[in-house]
This record gives sequence, C-alpha cells and structure tokens, in this order.
Amino acid sequence: MRLPVIAAAAVLAGAACAQDLPGDPAAGRIFALQTCSGCHLVAEDQPDGRIAEAPGFREVAERPGLTAQALFAFLQAPHPTMPSLVLSPEEADDVIAYILSLR
Repeated sequence: MRLPVIAAAAVLAGAACAQDLPGDPAAGRIFALQTCSGCHLVAEDQPDGRIAEAPGFREVAERPGLTAQALFAFLQAPHPTMPSLVLSPEEADDVIAYILSLR
C-alpha cells in the first residue's frame, strides 16, 4: 500500500522540479529579441515586424497548462513553420524563464 503512494509522490515531485528549470529571464529576453523577434512579438516595446501567424511570447506564456517542461520539449522539436533553431540548454532555460516571467 505504501509503495504506490511513495511512487506517486516521487512522480509528482519530479514534475514539480521540472517546472523550476534554471534560467535567467533577462538573458532570455535579450536572446529572444536577437533571435526570435523577426517572427514573434517578444516584448511589448519591440517594433512590430513579426509574422502574423507566430504567437507573441506573452500569448504563449498565458496558455493554460503551459509548463517549463512543455516549452523545453517544444523548443527541442523541429517545427515546419519555424526555422531550424538549435538552442543550447542554457539558452533554452533562459528563454523559458523569460517566457514564464511574462505571466
């Protein structure tokens, strides 16, 4: 009886820890402005030159159920509508921290 409860608690604790990925939101903002702003509205004070279909970062941040882990998986997977972009783990952590800071 105790083993299933302990296992479930371990899974939930792991999921909670995955939400707390390290990252520097300020560095993520700078990286995103340099790399992502051609398509996405990264910051409210950014000149709007983005692609209409590309969601703004605030819009992404406010999606229900969005987690750091989901953003990390999204950034690591190729997407036909996005250029092939490979982020280092530190860059991904920074961009994720920035996006989540927009909530």
